[in-house]
Amino acid sequence: MNPEILNTLETKRLVIKQINLMEFYKSNSELRQIFKSYTAQTSFSTDFQRNTLIFTITHKVNEQLLGLIFLKPLNTSREMECYFILFPQYRGNGYAIEALKKSIEFVFSTLKIDTLNAYINQDNKRGWLVAERSGMKYMGDVIIKQYNKKIMNFSLNKNDFDNLYRH
Repeated sequence: MNPEILNTLETKRLVIKQINLMEFYKSNSELRQIFKSYTAQTSFSTDFQRNTLIFTITHKVNEQLLGLIFLKPLNTSREMECYFILFPQYRGNGYAIEALKKSIEFVFSTLKIDTLNAYINQDNKRGWLVAERSGMKYMGDVIIKQYNKKIMNFSLNKNDFDNLYRH
């Protein structure tokens, strides 16, 4: 994974554009505040590793920023965690599923990762439905001791991806 190469992914309705960490921190403060408020309620670490990939989700027609996707390497080089935010006013239109499916394809086809995980709060029904509808499987709950709460672990591996997306 070369963080110097910035990727742009496209779907029928969306442009999913990778930005670097400097662009993220230079972006408007509202975007950073929204991100901080979302991540404060989850297990996703805001302590970015150098190799975390950040993508903006933008509507192709009106170029409106709809949300963000983060792809973060885990302890092994063969696993990643994904974290997605779709701003409230854009929910319910299938944008999150569309963006996540394209990101999943990127993770397995381009980055050659073996396993992609998503950790989602139990009360975030929309989040876990997006994960399920994108092909991820519920693997059970994980206890986050520092926050004293349980979160749901969703996962997709390369074999399941090939079976779901290649047929």
